[in-house]
Amino acid sequence: QAARTGKGFGLIALSLGLGMTLLTGTLAFIWPTLIGWFIFRNASAYDQLTTLQEVLLKLMASNAMTRDFRVVEANQTLRSFADEYILTDRQNPMPYYAATNGRYRGLVKIEDLHFVERSRWDTETLETIVRPLSEIPTVEEKTPLVEVINSLEELNIKRVSVLSPAETVAGVIDRGDIVRAVARKLNLAIPPAAIQRIKAEGVYPPGFQLVEIAKTLSSVTNT
Repeated sequence: QAARTGKGFGLIALSLGLGMTLLTGTLAFIWPTLIGWFIFRNASAYDQLTTLQEVLLKLMASNAMTRDFRVVEANQTLRSFADEYILTDRQNPMPYYAATNGRYRGLVKIEDLHFVERSRWDTETLETIVRPLSEIPTVEEKTPLVEVINSLEELNIKRVSVLSPAETVAGVIDRGDIVRAVARKLNLAIPPAAIQRIKAEGVYPPGFQLVEIAKTLSSVTNT
């Protein structure tokens, strides 16, 4: 309501100032014009901020997560894993989760392969480097998206794993997924190429102040 009132006053002052400037041909009314524009612009920004805050409070991890991950056999050798997945997925790397008999063992991080000598890759399995789900950053499907945003920033990670009530991997969320979920809720069309760029770079687009807003909302809800 305050934003709408501010926009109304701003438009009135802007119209009057501009009209009198055109009628009189002088700059005496330029200040009311500028003040009117300032009020309108800031009221619009406040309105947009309020809308974005409301959207973030309504979204949960389940609204943003994707199934863009692979489940691999935990008992396969490191050599087999490297040959089958790493080389073929180099253009579009995905997170990997190791499982045995339908039970998740944990996350497989590509960089952990470097801690094992290549001469042992033919005998060592993924069990050697897998990181248990209890030891990696995770959220639940019902976790508020605000908390997900804050976790990514506080832990300085590219993505976070989403667990189901059964403690299995339900999905993953990165910054591109968050932007897409927010844009969808706001009925904004963002090109897939832009989302992929956010995913690859791991940063939000300029002017999209999700981090600042999420921190503010988190501090308010925790007080």
